[in-house]
Amino acid sequence: KEFGGKPFSLLTVQQQEELLKALEKAPQLELYSLADDQKEKGDWHGCKVLGQTTVKGDDAKKVLTALKKGVEDGTSGARCFIPRHGVRVVHDMQTYDLVICFECRWVYVYTGDNDKPLVLVTSEGPQKQLNDLLAAAKVPTAKPEKKDGK
Repeated sequence: KEFGGKPFSLLTVQQQEELLKALEKAPQLELYSLADDQKEKGDWHGCKVLGQTTVKGDDAKKVLTALKKGVEDGTSGARCFIPRHGVRVVHDMQTYDLVICFECRWVYVYTGDNDKPLVLVTSEGPQKQLNDLLAAAKVPTAKPEKKDGK
């Protein structure tokens, strides 16, 4: 299947459980702020990184809770895929990178060295939590997406 020019497939229940376990068990995660300029490609799964911060402890649990709720509440994705957020978690020597577009609600999930993402659908819910953590760490963020053409 193709979506936005990239081959993809949905995560199986087992893959979702493995990802959730990694998010729950990892002692920390990396939170990325990504540029919304699609013309300017970068080195992190094709995205330019504006900044990043390490998230630990209660803040990492808040990210897990927000992401889990977002996926539970996600219904369908649109076509844009202009990611502004990313999360990297490493657990049991496996790396999971989540490249997130809250505008269209797709999450591309890269595991290990695989350059073909699997996908999840999320809601816009986790965006505020991630933005608050980035702001607290003084990490620059991309402009928010335009709502209703404004």
